[in-house]
Amino acid sequence: MSEHHPLLTIKQWVGTFCLLGAVAAVVFFIYLIPQPSLSVSYAADTLVSSNSEPRDTIAYHRSYKRLPQRHMRVFDPNTADSLTLLGNGLKSWQAHNLIKYRKAGGRFRQPEDIRKLYGLTDAQYRSILPYVRIGSKHNHYRTDTDTVRRDTFPRYVSHKKDTVLELNTADTTQLQMLRGIGRWTAVQIVRYRRQLGGYYSVEQLREIPHIDQQMLDTVLGRLTVDTTLITRLAVNRIGVTGLQRHPYLRFEQAKGIYELRRKRLTLQTIDDLREIPGLGEEDIDKLRHYLSFE
Repeated sequence: MSEHHPLLTIKQWVGTFCLLGAVAAVVFFIYLIPQPSLSVSYAADTLVSSNSEPRDTIAYHRSYKRLPQRHMRVFDPNTADSLTLLGNGLKSWQAHNLIKYRKAGGRFRQPEDIRKLYGLTDAQYRSILPYVRIGSKHNHYRTDTDTVRRDTFPRYVSHKKDTVLELNTADTTQLQMLRGIGRWTAVQIVRYRRQLGGYYSVEQLREIPHIDQQMLDTVLGRLTVDTTLITRLAVNRIGVTGLQRHPYLRFEQAKGIYELRRKRLTLQTIDDLREIPGLGEEDIDKLRHYLSFE
């Protein structure tokens, strides 16, 4: 007859009860004893850190609130302070460059001259130009709140049928006196004139992108050009970068002129450029008005 053995010994039973007691004690401390509440500052930090928005985006929003709010107003770039410049959409380094330019003796003689500010984008230029007034014009257009809406500017309509303008000296205000030329067209005409160095023919206006050709048909007869006012490029002194900035020269053509000059030491006439590949007769006919061989 086999002997019967108990499943657990007395010592094993005692150990089991001790283990269960320890577990019960841990549960008691976890669930029954109240935990200290989080501080307000800690909770706020936890909320920010758990936000799904990236840290750099949060930092951007915080810093953005500290930037001066944009408040477009009429201003004279020859006298405006930095706060006015920032309020009109310029960045801090652009405002610094403008003031530095003034201290060095630079002057803005017409509103379109603001375009020569280093680093100014086309979008900024289009946004700022309607608010630029030079000298006494600044006070003439100032409102009570010093804020001007675009649709409050006077529309210039020609009342003189015999008005004739010289294309290389007319500013945007004068150009708008011709029927059919609005502010955008006037700005494009002056900008292209600056890029070329001046117009030698009124027909060059047709080269401006997106300009109304039918409008030009009625306007060109009231425009003249003084070719003595054209700014010419010194071919024997200027580099490739300076040459390729001209609208009539591509990089390959500018480089060809530079290499030919190095080969010959000095270029004498426009006919010397006929040796450059890719420079046709039509190109040469245009360039003869803008190149100097002194």
